[in-house]
Amino acid sequence: MGGLAGVVRLKKKKENKEKINLLLDRISHRGKKREIYDIQGNYIGINSNYELENQAGKNIILMDGKIYNLDNLLLKYGIENGHKDAYDINKISALFDNVGEKIFEEFQGSFALVLNDMNNNLYLVRDMVGSKPLYYLREGSTLMFASEVKSLAGLSKNIKELPPGSCMSNFKNPERIKEIRAEDYSMIEDAQPGELEDKLRDYLLKSVDKRISGSNLAFGVWLSGGLDSSIVAAMLKEFSDNVYTYSVGFEDSPDLVSSREVAKYLGTIHTEYKLDVEELFSSIPKVVYSLESFDAPLVRSSLGNMVVSKISSSSDMVFSGEGGDELFAGYNYFLELNSSSLIQREIVKAISALHNSALQRVDRVANAYGVNVKLPMLDEGLIDFVLGIPPRKKVRKDKNTGKYILRKVASGYLPETITWREKDKFWEGSGIEDTLENKIGGIITDREFEKERRLPGDVMLRNKEEVYYYKIFKECFSGVNFNNIISLTLDFN
Repeated sequence: MGGLAGVVRLKKKKENKEKINLLLDRISHRGKKREIYDIQGNYIGINSNYELENQAGKNIILMDGKIYNLDNLLLKYGIENGHKDAYDINKISALFDNVGEKIFEEFQGSFALVLNDMNNNLYLVRDMVGSKPLYYLREGSTLMFASEVKSLAGLSKNIKELPPGSCMSNFKNPERIKEIRAEDYSMIEDAQPGELEDKLRDYLLKSVDKRISGSNLAFGVWLSGGLDSSIVAAMLKEFSDNVYTYSVGFEDSPDLVSSREVAKYLGTIHTEYKLDVEELFSSIPKVVYSLESFDAPLVRSSLGNMVVSKISSSSDMVFSGEGGDELFAGYNYFLELNSSSLIQREIVKAISALHNSALQRVDRVANAYGVNVKLPMLDEGLIDFVLGIPPRKKVRKDKNTGKYILRKVASGYLPETITWREKDKFWEGSGIEDTLENKIGGIITDREFEKERRLPGDVMLRNKEEVYYYKIFKECFSGVNFNNIISLTLDFN
């Protein structure tokens, strides 16, 4: 985890040092250690909780996150010698020096990357699914960027999100260098019985394994008791005897009951937190500010995520099952689709929307409490494999279930009550939805709702809850054009 920022101007360079510190101050929660680099009067910097790596040569490289295939790329390009045990930053620099900016297309991981080369070219790069954020603004000769909107708020109305899988060089428009497209995947139709399940199990184990770094670390899992987080916990148990699991919900809510069952079955060290109505409600302003959104489903789920981040902050790294519903067609609406090609397109669409929904939530609430979150379900190799699995292996209408192949694999690790548990939205399983609906319904009147629900750009707020969140958002981010940075999520069933 880390917080990136930069100020690049062609005029008034004496203001840049003050500006870069302002940007980094606003995201100081992303890391306590700060490093700023002066690049001919322009500045790039990072906040991090980890030892900052030595910079190699004249390339200045800052990164939030992790690239997992650096060693494979060094071997591929014959530059492994002398770099195998080097810092990741040095590996990136060696690859860039040998391959050039085309190497960005081959990076696989969860990262936002800033690279200033020896010719003073500046590159901003973001991972394929957008698990790590990056925003920027350009006005005339000025370019500023940062990991969160709050860094840039008040400096310009023209804040934009750097799209996932894109690269921005200098002052040019971002270019998409990696993209998930449904038509790029051929279905695996000749597999033997059980072959796809065996390969999926191997991919899942590898996805967890490559995210484990170091020994004697405390590994945690955000455990809802649903299929995705439960199988991640089960896979992690294959590598560590001491796994910590964390769950939140109201007393006897479905999530708490199911997570208890999973923790007992797997033998994890389990912590649960029982939510309190007033505590939950009073945390809404902090959640909206941290999240940088007023999207109702997103805020609602972030309330619980904020609590689970707080109670899991003692773990060295925490695993999440985010992405499983999108990748394996777990939402109920997938059952209504009538063709394999349509299911495939909707899976790709759902994965491609994660950067503005679940991944934004995970990043913001985790960083608010210094939690290092790992997302094995969104490993690029796993995504490539699963998108080649025929949709009929994921969506079984005859059994009225999605994620069928994942459930088959999970049956070897988890009790049937969990493996075949019906899909709940997090806020339903934890009991949050009814609590917020009742509370906010007594605050926002019908008249106020009708008056306030229409926003600029013909955006219509969907309910009183969203109106309430938007009022807080306006106070926190006055002047920010939300149409550039927010896509209201579909309330998936």
